[in-house]
Amino acid sequence: MGEFQAEGGGIHPGKPIIWPTSKPTSVTSSSQAETTGSARNVPAQSSPASAASKAAPTQQAQAGAQATVAGKPAATIARALTVEDLRSHLLSLQLEPSDANTQLASLMVRNGLEISRSNFVKIMTMLQGSDKSQTMQEAAIVLLMKGIDSPAAAKMLGGVMSENPALAAQLSSLQSALGNLSSALGAGKALMDPSLLAQLTALLAQVDESFQNVSNKFSGKGELFKQIGALNDVRALKALLQGLKEKAPAKGSPEAQALASAMAEVSGKLDSLQQNLIAQAILSQKGRQEVNYHYQQIPNAMTTPHTTFEIVVKRQGEGKEAQVDPRNTQVVIAMETTQLGKMVITMIVKDNKVYVVFVFNEKEYGDEGRSLIAKQYGEFQQKLADKNFLITGYQVKVDPALCKIRPYLIPILANLDEVMRKIDLEA
Repeated sequence: MGEFQAEGGGIHPGKPIIWPTSKPTSVTSSSQAETTGSARNVPAQSSPASAASKAAPTQQAQAGAQATVAGKPAATIARALTVEDLRSHLLSLQLEPSDANTQLASLMVRNGLEISRSNFVKIMTMLQGSDKSQTMQEAAIVLLMKGIDSPAAAKMLGGVMSENPALAAQLSSLQSALGNLSSALGAGKALMDPSLLAQLTALLAQVDESFQNVSNKFSGKGELFKQIGALNDVRALKALLQGLKEKAPAKGSPEAQALASAMAEVSGKLDSLQQNLIAQAILSQKGRQEVNYHYQQIPNAMTTPHTTFEIVVKRQGEGKEAQVDPRNTQVVIAMETTQLGKMVITMIVKDNKVYVVFVFNEKEYGDEGRSLIAKQYGEFQQKLADKNFLITGYQVKVDPALCKIRPYLIPILANLDEVMRKIDLEA
């Protein structure tokens, strides 16, 4: 793809697209090439061709826009982007306007990424060797908007986004595997040096206690969970496990086989946990404003079995200078509750004023949640007032599309901002 390395012009959905034309303002638009909309507009599954056939007429005008035609100023029309426009633009960039490329270009537009030759080639490079699924494409787009164009990072982030692992379940599974390893070490104590065995057993007990503290964080007994600290612990444990494998006896006796199996189990659990922690760190990298947030998973010990809080905190500004402003931010918390099922809470903070949106997955939970929130509203207000924040109001919605964290992580967040601005005005 070396012939595509030169930079070319691009379509950027961040501003209205002005198309000089003498055609009527009523034109076709496609759901595959949206440039505006709310976060509920999840990527469509139909092909660009079928989307174009189902497109509905729209009328849009851009006031004050002018173009020069034959030396004379003439009014121009701002209209919705169509699949044909995308194909023409790909041709102008010397890129094949195939269905696959057009779908990728459509996804770039909807997610706020300029369709330039450079961006397109970087994404295609990151997708090499993958299944090129929509999840992988979204992962590559997020990375590019954060200034990262690593194929290895795309592969890992795409895998984590596809599997959607929960930290609490991973920690619980790892603790179980560590228990099996301790038992295998005890059963095969004749196979190893006694002093080394004692040290390993003590260290595994310490690691198990450390992960238990993380799991108990929200029960009031745990320590603050830190991504980097946990990632360092996982790396250290992997190094220890590698050393143990080198000291372990060759497979032969049942005890040796049990020990090898237990080590393989722990190794697999550590790999999965490490990928999840690295993916969280990648998603938390600073980048363009649309994807400039901190993302973290935290075990929730208030449910049995433990579930996972997913938290997104929006930063202000772009790039390395962006910071979280506690008085001007958006905080999104996704959780699995015992009585109300899946639930997402969004808090829009402006100065010391807070507007809260509660989203439920099913109507029955929404009705029950609405009643419960109304009863607890006064106490909720007081708790935030103690922190010098004033709740200006709240809204309860039932929306399965928004009752998950993913719409807030993928760059559809740019569309979400439009929803949030509307809520701010209503508040």
